[in-house]
Amino acid sequence: MKFLVRRYYSGFCTYEVDAEDEDAAYNIARHLPIDEDEILSTLEDWRHADEVEVIEDNED
Repeated sequence: MKFLVRRYYSGFCTYEVDAEDEDAAYNIARHLPIDEDEILSTLEDWRHADEVEVIEDNED
C-alpha cells in the first residue's frame, strides 16, 4: 500500500515590541518578518494534527 503522510509541527518566533497593550503588541509582532532560524530550532511534533491517507491500495 502507498500512503500520503502529512506531518505537522509547531514552532514559534520571539519578538520584542513597544506597544500600548497586549493586543497592540500582538498586532505589531504578527506583521514582523519570521526568523527562519528560530522557527526551525523550536519545531516540535504536533502529532494530533498529522494525517495519513491511503493513496494506492495494492491488495486488490
